[in-house]
Amino acid sequence: MPLMIPLNNKQHANLKIQKSNNVSRFKNQHLIPITVQDFIPLSTEFPIVFVKNEDTGQFISVAVMGIRSGINLYCQEVEWTCAVAPIGFNNAPLSLVKTSENSDEVTVCFDEKSALISTESGEALFDEQGRQTEFLNRKTQALLSVAEFTEQTQAIIHILTQKKLLTSRQLNVKLAREEEPMLLSGIYLIDEKVLNALSAQEFEELRSQGLLPLIYAHLASLHQITRLAIKQNEFEAK
Repeated sequence: MPLMIPLNNKQHANLKIQKSNNVSRFKNQHLIPITVQDFIPLSTEFPIVFVKNEDTGQFISVAVMGIRSGINLYCQEVEWTCAVAPIGFNNAPLSLVKTSENSDEVTVCFDEKSALISTESGEALFDEQGRQTEFLNRKTQALLSVAEFTEQTQAIIHILTQKKLLTSRQLNVKLAREEEPMLLSGIYLIDEKVLNALSAQEFEELRSQGLLPLIYAHLASLHQITRLAIKQNEFEAK
């Protein structure tokens, strides 16, 4: 588990981050949270679905990167080989964390357990005067952008739920080593029947809010389940 520590220019004056394309930290995470800005580019590679937090009732959008729970088929090796990647993939080992549970203020934290953290080599986070380096400024801006995208995503998902467009579904996946199809459960998809039954006014609302391209990207992405099954068969045949 990551150990997130608030970044401080005095305590962490000599901290550096090594540049790396290593994505193996996600190897046991088959569902990767994404934002709506990811939908169109990622739809060419991964199924995009919604999952529900049973404690909060909140939906999040995720890219499915594995058929079996706990196995990310795209992150077993060190290097990322796909032409597209989720926006937030390159932010590690930094993240934004709320300063308190009831506050909207956030602070930049780093994963103390990350192999990318060093005091010997890499990109410095602070200069000799304790000021943020240009590298840290860029990283902070990237984190803020993802946070903004996440808020936009939640707002859009709220619209989808209000219009009752999300429905619980199971996806059948046939794997070479399984006699019976595997069932991917606990996922939610946009119901095309409900979508097509919307009034002209409701449909126009979705169009004017820019939601239609996102909806169709999600629906088109579901065809990538076949790609995942092939990749799973190849993985299990090794």
